[in-house]
Amino acid sequence: MSQSPNAFTPFDLITQQTDPGNPERQTLISILHAIEQGGRKISALLQRGPLLGITGSTHAQNIQGEEVQAMDQIGQETFLTLFRQSGSVLGVLSEEAEHPDLLPVTHSAPCLVAMDPLDGSSNLSVNAPVGSIFALFRPSGHTSPSGESLFLDSSGNLIAAAYLLYSVSTTLVLAIGTETHSFTLDPSTGEYLGSGVALKFPEGGKIYSTNEGYLPYWEKSLQQYMGWIKTDRNPAMILRYIGALVGDFHRNLLKGGIYLYPADVKNGKKSSGKLRLLYEAYPMAFIARNAGGIATDGTIPILSIVPNNVHQRVPLIVGPMDLVREFQDHSGSPLNGFS
Repeated sequence: MSQSPNAFTPFDLITQQTDPGNPERQTLISILHAIEQGGRKISALLQRGPLLGITGSTHAQNIQGEEVQAMDQIGQETFLTLFRQSGSVLGVLSEEAEHPDLLPVTHSAPCLVAMDPLDGSSNLSVNAPVGSIFALFRPSGHTSPSGESLFLDSSGNLIAAAYLLYSVSTTLVLAIGTETHSFTLDPSTGEYLGSGVALKFPEGGKIYSTNEGYLPYWEKSLQQYMGWIKTDRNPAMILRYIGALVGDFHRNLLKGGIYLYPADVKNGKKSSGKLRLLYEAYPMAFIARNAGGIATDGTIPILSIVPNNVHQRVPLIVGPMDLVREFQDHSGSPLNGFS
């Protein structure tokens, strides 16, 4: 019997990209199992969200000063519980918690997980796509006095990244080793299945994704770039923007497009950016790199930034190499040394 063209699983990818003698392989499988199970639970809840009354705000704010949605809390509790049960996660850093949670471990080579448990949750009230984002780090081995220092010391040891996209279907995108793959949740079996073909950004894309409402607050060079891509570039680029990082990134990964969330400049002062480095920018940069793309903060590659705070914010420019290089050239910060 021939194999189904969609019989490749995330566990096949881990097996393919890791050494069988490495104890980290079992840790990655255990963490992936938790992410998959969390994705099933969140997906099922979202399908009934309005009926259950869980698509609105809690009228509280998280550590970021952002309004917390009911599903933010559910996502946080769901994934934190599953990571705790896995015995493979030493610590969890989340957008929804001020300090990392340190967890008991039973595996010999545990990992750290940084997550945004429900990216774009304000989209829920209008039934638009949302997601969950994860970055997996190898602990540095240094003795750390706190969860914060543990994550900061280990930030250079990013070994895998993933996101779940909850939309018409539920998609898991996983980057490990040198490849990025996409898997679709089969609701009839609970399996995540893919083709086994690694994802690569298409060349020659013409989509840009950004909130142009902030254009007046951007640096002049970025304003000029935006004018150029719409009038003088051949072909001109077209705007597509969902307002959830996972949704915008996923479309651009499949169709070829650049995501732009630069820093604002207000009252002569440049902001530090909007998106969080460890659990939004880092994982998207890792996924993009494995798919032939790159992520920058507008000046340097995201993966070269050393964090000084676990909730550190950064600007984010991410997409295929040709479009990001084009952006960098026109904004005055060429990507020297990157092919």
